[in-house]
Amino acid sequence: MKYILYISILLSISLISCTEKFNINLVNGATNRLVVEGSITSEYKVHKVILSRTGEYFLNQPTTRELNALISITDGDTTMNLIDTANSGVYQTDKEIAGKPGKTYTLNITLSNGETYSASEFMKPILPMDSINYEYKKSDLPFDDKYYYNINIFVQEPPTKGDYYQWELYLDNEIKTDTIRLKTFVSDELVNGAYVGNWTVYQLPDYKIDKDTVVARIQMLSISKEKYDFYMAILLETDYSGAGFSGPPSNVPSNISNGALGFFSASAVCGTETNIYRVKNKSKSKK
Repeated sequence: MKYILYISILLSISLISCTEKFNINLVNGATNRLVVEGSITSEYKVHKVILSRTGEYFLNQPTTRELNALISITDGDTTMNLIDTANSGVYQTDKEIAGKPGKTYTLNITLSNGETYSASEFMKPILPMDSINYEYKKSDLPFDDKYYYNINIFVQEPPTKGDYYQWELYLDNEIKTDTIRLKTFVSDELVNGAYVGNWTVYQLPDYKIDKDTVVARIQMLSISKEKYDFYMAILLETDYSGAGFSGPPSNVPSNISNGALGFFSASAVCGTETNIYRVKNKSKSKK
C-alpha cells in the first residue's frame, strides 16, 4: 500500500511539473500574406490560379481574395496570361491549353501594389495506366464488417528513382477527392521499376455507390517531391496532429517566392475509367 501511495505522489508531481501557464497573443492582421493556389497540367483545359490572403486566427469567414493582379505562366517559349474576368481572385487562361511534359513552367505574379512573386516546376512525364478494376468485398480490418468497392490500378512504374504520384477519383464526372485529406499520393520508394498490379488507390464505402451503374474514373498525376512534401506537411499540421507525442506546430513549405504561401505545380496526367455496378448480393465481387 505504501508503494502505491509513493507511486501516486510521484505521478502527481510529474504531471504538475510538466504544466506551464502561457498566454496566447495572436496579433490580428500582422501576417497578411499572399496565398497562391495554382497548377498547370498536360490536360487540355482552362487552367486556374487563385490568389487570396491569410486571415486572422479566429476568423470564421472566407479569407480575402487578391484582385487586380497580373498573372502569367511561361515555359520559356510560350507565355499564357491569366485573367480574373469575374473579379473574384480566380485567374484563368483565356482558352483551353495543355502543358507539355518535359518542360519547366514558371508562374509570375505582379500585384496592384507592385509586389512580385514567382514559382517554377518541371512537368515530369508519366507512363499511362494499363487499366483499372474494382472489387466489392468485406473489409479486412478487425471489427469492421462493412463492404467496400476497392478501386485498383494496373501500371508500370519506370526505373528512374524519385518519382512521386497523385491520384484523383471521379464518379460520374464529379470529383470526389477535392480536399488534400481525400487524395492518394505516394513516392516510388517501395515499387521503383516494378509493375504495380491490382493496387487499391481508393476504397469506397458501400453507400457511395447509390445507383445501379456509376462511371468511376481514376486520374494519375506526376508530382514533384516538393509537392509531395507540401501535402504531407499540411496533413502533419492538421489530420495527423493532436496526439500526445505530436511535435510543435511549424510552417508548411511553399515554392512561391517573396514569402508567399501556397504552391504552384506542373503535372503530367493520364486517366482511365470503368463502370461500377452496384452489388446487391454481398457475397459477390466484380473485377
